[in-house]
Amino acid sequence: MKVKAISTLTEKDINKKVNEFLKENIYIEVIDMKFTSISGCAVFIIYNE
Repeated sequence: MKVKAISTLTEKDINKKVNEFLKENIYIEVIDMKFTSISGCAVFIIYNE
């Protein structure tokens, strides 16, 4: 199991970066995604290769 952390200042940018990561890694199995927006936005993608 691996974790990918992605952070940006805006929700629009986080959506773009998450979609780019998923397009580049089409063969991964996403287990869970966690989102937070305290001072900016962050997503933690938990996945298996």
